[in-house]
Amino acid sequence: MKKYYKTLAAAFLCVTIIACEKEEIEMNPDQSDQSETIIQNKSAEVGGVGGSLAQFTIVDGYLYTIDYKTLNIFDLSNPDAPAQTESMAMSVGMETVFHQDGMLYIGSNTGVRILDISDPIRPVEVSEFDHVTTCDPVVANGEIAIATLRGGTECGGNLSQLDVIDLSNIHNPELIGEFELVNPYGLGFSATQSNYIYVCDGYSGLKVFDISNPSNPVLSKSYENIEALDVISSQDGLIVLGRDGIHQFDGTDPLNIIEKSVITVQ
Repeated sequence: MKKYYKTLAAAFLCVTIIACEKEEIEMNPDQSDQSETIIQNKSAEVGGVGGSLAQFTIVDGYLYTIDYKTLNIFDLSNPDAPAQTESMAMSVGMETVFHQDGMLYIGSNTGVRILDISDPIRPVEVSEFDHVTTCDPVVANGEIAIATLRGGTECGGNLSQLDVIDLSNIHNPELIGEFELVNPYGLGFSATQSNYIYVCDGYSGLKVFDISNPSNPVLSKSYENIEALDVISSQDGLIVLGRDGIHQFDGTDPLNIIEKSVITVQ
């Protein structure tokens, strides 16, 4: 079961990153269609698992998807006939969606929007954190949200950095820490040691930050041998999508990850 879970998570990561970075990663269309079908069927049963660049997530039997300016909600109670229940207009530039404890964190090219989904078909916007125009995946753990800003892209702007956002007042999120990056993409909290976060800094490698003091993120380790794009961390392992394929690691110690396998993506 653990082996199957890792394979499923890797496939899900591959599909989500392809959906969000179509201009940079190509995959055989037949393989992509087959993988997505398997992922959607399994996800409807157990809930969504995906990287920070995902444009959709599954929460308690509901599928939330975003396009450039719309949040769409689907009821998956009948997996054979998913039903769209709501379409919520949002400002343009919506890029990624992440779920944590009943909240959706939507990364856009102008900021982070936080929505309460206590009522799953009627999301309520709680707050918004604005930043300069740039690409922006975001993850959260309930206490802080962390976003990577990548400049020099079609999103606009030239700033590339890590932003740490205080969520102690969810209605007024505040920037409390930042760190300059080179070519950032996705990111994810370590599932084995909560004071670390993995940051995929593109051609600059996979980086590990100590966030014990969120206002002062410390770069603790760089793995420069992989061009990292997105990451999923679980108790069973660490999966990193690189430019060359999907890498599986033992991530028990974030400062000493051990590669176990690689699935090359042509």
